[in-house]
Amino acid sequence: MGEKHTFEMNVNGETIKWEEKSYAQIFRNFWAYFMEKDLQKTIDIIELVGMRTSDSEYFISKNGSKKKNIYVKDDLWIYTHLTPKAMERVYENFIAGWDKHYETPQLETLDDDVQLTEKTEADEKPKLKNIYKKTLAMDLIRMGHDLNHTMRNRNNPKYQVYVMVETPEMIRDMLYILERDRMNKQYNNVNR
Repeated sequence: MGEKHTFEMNVNGETIKWEEKSYAQIFRNFWAYFMEKDLQKTIDIIELVGMRTSDSEYFISKNGSKKKNIYVKDDLWIYTHLTPKAMERVYENFIAGWDKHYETPQLETLDDDVQLTEKTEADEKPKLKNIYKKTLAMDLIRMGHDLNHTMRNRNNPKYQVYVMVETPEMIRDMLYILERDRMNKQYNNVNR
């Protein structure tokens, strides 16, 4: 009988352990576990922590061999052509994102009459705005606006999406930059 590989993880106080013949099967189990638990949260964390994804069912290597990617939804597949060490990094990054960066809201009860506590501004997550143009994002950052995170552009994976914290000031500055760039382009076209 062949050697079995073991993987154990702790998520939200729950310990999960798998023993499988291959690292690849453990990797499939890992994603099945989280997608079954909460598919949208899984997709959000994949984007938040920058997991390597594909828009194709297969990874085709230079020698022509095919490795099947893991289906998430529509044109989103999880890249599976990884070494055990790379898989370990994926596990660590994803679990950290699941536990830390994206907490599932919990209902709090004070007594039978009160179901939810009032949310304060500090409890609410900031409103976010996706910026697809790098120069615009860099201008906003230079003006002091907060970058929340970046993620791969699903439509064109060689580009990043810059996710900014949306405030009225950020929107005002963004509109100013866009108008300034439009006016500069128009001025340059007239003076050719």
